Amino acid sequence: GKGRGGDHFGEMTNINQSLTTLGRVITQLSEGQTHGLCYRESKLTRVLQDSLGGNCITIVIATLAPTPQAAEESLYTVKFADRARRVKQNVFLNERKEVGAG
Repeated sequence: GKGRGGDHFGEMTNINQSLTTLGRVITQLSEGQTHGLCYRESKLTRVLQDSLGGNCITIVIATLAPTPQAAEESLYTVKFADRARRVKQNVFLNERKEVGAG
């Protein structure tokens, strides 16, 4: 079987693929594309599909590390947050209809 290192490597590979797919979906949505999105390419985007492209109000919180060592990663995070900010959705209030008794 796989050793612990192999399991960790596989998990990191899946996380990286999920984050890459999330970035692609956010880019597509920020450019106004609504068809042919790759939600099914990762579990993360499948779970977030309604939040990203559905009838939801979604908030993205980007966190940055204030160190020179994290500058490149922080730049990628800011660029991602900017793309996410440009995603436009038409959110509609779901009305509840009361069913009358009698």
